[in-house]
Amino acid sequence: MKKILSMFGVALLMAGCTEDFKDWAGLQTNPAEEAKTVSVSVGAVGSTIDLASAEETVQLFVPNVQVSDEAVTAYEVVATNDDASGECSFVTDAAGYVDADVLQEVVVALYNANPNVERNVKLTITSYTMVNGQSIKYVSNTDVKVKPIGPVIEAAYYLTGSINGWDNNDKTYMLTNDGSNPYDNPTFKLRIPATEDGSNIEFKMTPESGLGGDWSGCLAASETEGKFNYNNNGGNLVIVADPDALFYDLTFDMLEQTWSAVPVGFNEFIYEIGNESGWSEAHPLYGNGLGQYEAIIYLDGEFKFKPNKDNWDGDWEKVSGDATSGTLTTDGGPNIDGVAAGFYLVQVDLKEMSYKVTAVTSISIIGTVRGNWDTDIDMTYNENFKCWEARETLSAGDYKFRMNHNWEINWGGSEDNFEHGGENLKLAADGAYIIRFFNNGEAPAHCTVKADSGYPDFFYEIGNESGWSTSHALGANGEGGKYQGYYYLDGEYKFKPNADNWDNDLEYVSGDNMSGILTSDGGPNCPDPGAGFYQIDLDAAGMTFSLTKVDVISIIGDFNGWGGDVDMTYNKDAGCWEATAEVNANGFKFRMNHDWTISWGGANGDGKLYNNLTQNNGANIIVDEAGTYKFQLYISYEGNNKVVMTKQ
Repeated sequence: MKKILSMFGVALLMAGCTEDFKDWAGLQTNPAEEAKTVSVSVGAVGSTIDLASAEETVQLFVPNVQVSDEAVTAYEVVATNDDASGECSFVTDAAGYVDADVLQEVVVALYNANPNVERNVKLTITSYTMVNGQSIKYVSNTDVKVKPIGPVIEAAYYLTGSINGWDNNDKTYMLTNDGSNPYDNPTFKLRIPATEDGSNIEFKMTPESGLGGDWSGCLAASETEGKFNYNNNGGNLVIVADPDALFYDLTFDMLEQTWSAVPVGFNEFIYEIGNESGWSEAHPLYGNGLGQYEAIIYLDGEFKFKPNKDNWDGDWEKVSGDATSGTLTTDGGPNIDGVAAGFYLVQVDLKEMSYKVTAVTSISIIGTVRGNWDTDIDMTYNENFKCWEARETLSAGDYKFRMNHNWEINWGGSEDNFEHGGENLKLAADGAYIIRFFNNGEAPAHCTVKADSGYPDFFYEIGNESGWSTSHALGANGEGGKYQGYYYLDGEYKFKPNADNWDNDLEYVSGDNMSGILTSDGGPNCPDPGAGFYQIDLDAAGMTFSLTKVDVISIIGDFNGWGGDVDMTYNKDAGCWEATAEVNANGFKFRMNHDWTISWGGANGDGKLYNNLTQNNGANIIVDEAGTYKFQLYISYEGNNKVVMTKQ
């Protein structure tokens, strides 16, 4: 039965919802002339009020009034949410009934319009009982459970604002969820570009049904920061410009009625991780600053992408597509489909939130350096340098690199920073060259071109320390036939030019256990120098070798005034030097045997990992912030040394 809401002839009054309610709208009170017998209490209604199925009025509480004379009772109510962060005031009739529309407004103001969540509303009820012309005030408390009516949420909304000329027909910027029921997933997202002039962006969101209409259904700004209203109830939403933003990621929660705009720049790298490494190693993709990333990566099975090397925050999964191409999301989803083991050109566009994966069957050189543009010079993969390599005698002329023997994907431009489809590269003179093509994600795609000395890039030590099973690379030091590396030795050993076979290996002729002369004609192994860590120098041209005992590697830097060493301990099982030290953020280096004859530094690291330490002329190494760190230094060969730094 419909209840008429009245109090002394005054219609139901919605006094307002505030965070600092102070003033009652209600009755005048008069001093009591004499004591009266009055008892007022309220009881809970006992069941949840579901406004979607409620009548026009609903009972919030059950009053129990006992007075000694005939009386008329009405109620003023203050409603709060559970954490008392909001208040609403209104009046009910004498039986505790209120208009259902008023209760809907109260719940939305205190919480939101999510119809799937039962909300607890705390009621402070003040009664005024008239007895013989006197007003008696009594305060009671109870709670009521309410489920509000949910808003109509459409499948899509379109940004209409300053970046598209307030065109209410424009569909350029569409706000959607993942396509599921919006009451199951009420989070809608959109990426928009920042303005070129760095100005603020003002806008509203037009529902799909309202395109070209009168704006009545738009999402508009609430008076509460970070919230929005339905039905164009408010002003424009505003994104305050961030000078470093290239884009803004908009997120609207249609049930919580909240929204946010997160400025987006693009990091230099993103990372692939997947089954090929047992999900344990992240591989970089290099970015061009415009949200486009690329690398050639060895894949084997499923994989995904993430913005950070050392954590999974904000990782990207597949929305749609397959192993070759598709779209990405940060909302959680399946891995990208598995691929057969092999190398792939992996490309990600974060502006479009898309990916493309193309199998690499060949990387080749083509051009007039081989006489014409009809013949490819196939390159082979060099595991040590993580690049494709060719050793060729070439003529002066033009050349480019291409993939899979066709022009769909090709690289040119400048040697140190390729462009897809870039200009021809130039070779200045005839000669024998070692040409290397890099696209491993650690830097822009590029190449190196150097004269071929006739010696391989690496020689290898192999010996008793590994049971003669593991070849240890000694890197060329820039002089023809000279190599150097740092390894643990324990027993006899020898040298060889190939990691995977014994062809043309070098044996011992004469000398002692720290240096000597070598031959390729067959002979004994080099003598045991005693178990320990050594600097190994090999001259394959002069057929000599020498060892320098590494007694200690230490850390020295600004943290100790460059006047003391923190000694490290060699971990044979891990193959690295280890120490824990407290350092500041002003830099340090590693050095051998407490002097500066051999030291290591590096300029290209992220405060946690330096992958390419430089011997003797490297810059200071920098940590993220001052503190105590565990250092793990891997010295394998010049040009490929690294340190891992873990804050304790």
